[in-house]
Amino acid sequence: MKIIVFLTISSVIIQTGYCAAPVIHGLPTSVNVGELEYKGRLIYELTVSDVNGDSFVCRMQSVSPSPNNTNVDFRVLIDSANGKYGVYLINKNEGTSTNPNVMFNFDIEQTFNVFVVCTDARNTTTNPIPYLRVDIIDNDKVEFTNLPDTVSKDATATMQNDIVYTVQVQNELTTNDNGLSFSIATVPPSSSFDIDGNGNILAARNLVLENTSPIFVYVTVTDGVIWVKETLRVDLTNMNNIPEITNLKNSPSVHMSELLASSSLIYSLTGNDGDASDTLTYSMNIDPVTDTALFELDTTVNPLQLRLASGKNFDYEKTQYYNITFTVTDSKATGGPFILNVHVLDENEPCYFDKSTYSLSTYEGAAGSISLNPGFIIRDGDGTNQGYSLSFLNGNGSERFTMDASSGLISYATDYDIDNSAMPSTVYLNVKCQDITGETGNASVIIYIHDINDNAPVFNSGEYSFFADQFTGVGSLIGTTTATDIDSGTNAQFTCSYGSTQNAIANTYYTVGSDCSVFFTSRTALSYDTVIRFTLLATDKGSPAKTGTTYVNAIYREASTTTISTSTTTTSTTSTTTTTAAPSTGLEDGSIAAIVIGSIVGAVLLGLLLYMLFRWCYTGFCCGPDPCDFARCCQRGDYSNYQRRQVTPIRSRQRIEDRRRDSYELGNPYNKPDNPYNKPDNPYNKPYNSMNRDTADEFNYYRDDSDYGSLKNQDMRHSRFSRPERNYPDFPQVGEPQFPRLSPSDARMEMISPKYTRGLPAIRY
Repeated sequence: MKIIVFLTISSVIIQTGYCAAPVIHGLPTSVNVGELEYKGRLIYELTVSDVNGDSFVCRMQSVSPSPNNTNVDFRVLIDSANGKYGVYLINKNEGTSTNPNVMFNFDIEQTFNVFVVCTDARNTTTNPIPYLRVDIIDNDKVEFTNLPDTVSKDATATMQNDIVYTVQVQNELTTNDNGLSFSIATVPPSSSFDIDGNGNILAARNLVLENTSPIFVYVTVTDGVIWVKETLRVDLTNMNNIPEITNLKNSPSVHMSELLASSSLIYSLTGNDGDASDTLTYSMNIDPVTDTALFELDTTVNPLQLRLASGKNFDYEKTQYYNITFTVTDSKATGGPFILNVHVLDENEPCYFDKSTYSLSTYEGAAGSISLNPGFIIRDGDGTNQGYSLSFLNGNGSERFTMDASSGLISYATDYDIDNSAMPSTVYLNVKCQDITGETGNASVIIYIHDINDNAPVFNSGEYSFFADQFTGVGSLIGTTTATDIDSGTNAQFTCSYGSTQNAIANTYYTVGSDCSVFFTSRTALSYDTVIRFTLLATDKGSPAKTGTTYVNAIYREASTTTISTSTTTTSTTSTTTTTAAPSTGLEDGSIAAIVIGSIVGAVLLGLLLYMLFRWCYTGFCCGPDPCDFARCCQRGDYSNYQRRQVTPIRSRQRIEDRRRDSYELGNPYNKPDNPYNKPDNPYNKPYNSMNRDTADEFNYYRDDSDYGSLKNQDMRHSRFSRPERNYPDFPQVGEPQFPRLSPSDARMEMISPKYTRGLPAIRY
């Protein structure tokens, strides 16, 4: 029962909504009319709507009471300019402004009720019927004296703020005069006009920008009690020509394939403006707006070209229809809208991957040992859920891999090994999808393949023999083994060490470096011809680590003086090479070179030291500008600082002096009686005359004095720093012709025996 009632009510609601009558909005209400008015006019504008969108007709059903003046009537009429219904006051006999036939008598009638009804095309009438109350204002009147009217204006000559028209108004009842106010409305709507407080209708902008003529200006004036509306028609001349797109006037349609290539032409637009000097500007709006970027308008060519945007494509499965609206303006007027309808046609489209490139990472391995899932997501532009076949394109080593045609899982088709660069560690493959229609799409797959530690280090010989002897230095290298690991990266790095079962004696005399070299570390208690055999391991850094093994025979023997050349013995059956090294002399080639160079440098330094010592001995300085005087070895210039050592000569000094005196007395030409220097009072006239030459005995005497040394080359024994200056004031000088010239060698010299100094004896002249 409840359901039936509900359905019935729903049916009524639906039926009522479907047959709804027109609605008159704003009624009931009231308006004021002056008692002294005589011109018919619009007194109220109706606002009517129909929810069904039906057309309707409105009329006055009745008025109560009826007007006393039989020439007066109330009517509901439609304004042809704006298409709106209104309640009009009609006077069949208006009279003139000087002899008006007024419509009402306030003493008899003060109020009228005008009932209005509207009926739609379904013959549905407004119910209840609304009414408009009209109140008569005693002895009052407000009217335009020059409206309605028509005015013509030159659009190109009428500038902003120019007066288009001035309305004139008469207010009869000055007691109600609170000041008149004006307002306007235009049909069609326009922003070209305005009105000031004095009733001047002004151009709100240059009328050349107005593209409509005629324009109906509805002017309303009120004194605060009565509202009066009249119409001014404005006709424009010399108007601007409105630009247009001539081939879109009829809103044409075009059909485009969804496979249309990007940047392809869709439609050419032909613009036109009667004013040849005008520059046209176009605009475009796309519906749906979310696809605005799908189109581009090329305005650099004539005619204009609408194209599919670069890099864009239609998608029938997404949008099948576009409504494109164009407008064109010359900066004074805008033409349009002009509409182009674009229909997208469905086409068979290829499948495609959700990404252009996929990256995978794995390890080398045997055929079928891996299963890589690229995570392909495949779509089809047709929007159908169909099966796809996946496969590799030929090339780039794709034959080494397999792909499941349905799931896209990738595996090795062969044993994959990147050791020794046998196969690439980075593989670039191309994969394709194919739909049931044969359409295909492509993507790239990059596989990074990493090395695994599947190879142990391998020595180039299964056994090595190294030798040490009595000349081998402790800590010396006696041999190097060579191992390789064909893995890559860390897996190919290894270090060497003893085997885990190595006996202690090997570790006492030999050690193994991490680079697989063998060093001699001790000879203590090591007998000649002792052979120590131990295991040498090379362990890589992979995970898990792998180890290679070889054997080392370390032989300690006595080296002979005979050079033993290096020999190599190869056994073909085992491919093992045994190397016998020559006995070591204990010195490496580099050590010998260092010793030779050091010896030479030492000899040079020693010679330089001796030279400087000699210079110090001879001159008192280790270096300087004076040459060394080897004849004055160990002499010093400071005679006063050292006491000469007393030496007893081999022969009697007196005998030497007597012999020299005799020689002087006999042979010296200066020993003459007339020689002024040979006088008793001459202090230099001594028995021993130093002017005499030294005899051989004297040389022997001085030679025997080891502290003095030989007098030979006496002047060469002192440097210029230690040589004493001698003055010979008693020698005859140039300018004394009575005396022959004397030299220091001819002067008498007396030896002073009591005192000696280290160096030369004290000399008196």
